[in-house]
Amino acid sequence: MSRPGHRTAARNYLPESKLEDLAIRLRRLANHRGLVRREITSPLLLRLLPAPLRGDAGTYESDLRRTLKDANLDADRVAYLLAHAEQEIHVAHARLAG
Repeated sequence: MSRPGHRTAARNYLPESKLEDLAIRLRRLANHRGLVRREITSPLLLRLLPAPLRGDAGTYESDLRRTLKDANLDADRVAYLLAHAEQEIHVAHARLAG
């Protein structure tokens, strides 16, 4: 039993859909043609961002989901990562648009 205010692993209290949304955004960002990894400013985002897809998509997806669950992210960190991933996707689009 956890005490009030005690942080619990994301897999125990975050809606699964939030982690799924994060996995989708990270996959989209990691495979974006306009991504320049060395220009990502968030160390947390960079640490959790997977390599581009090379091989089996099913394995890639399951590995990414496992990484996110194992990261023990709280709701604030998930929100932070969602926002920063979306921002980096916009930057990647802008690079391609010129």
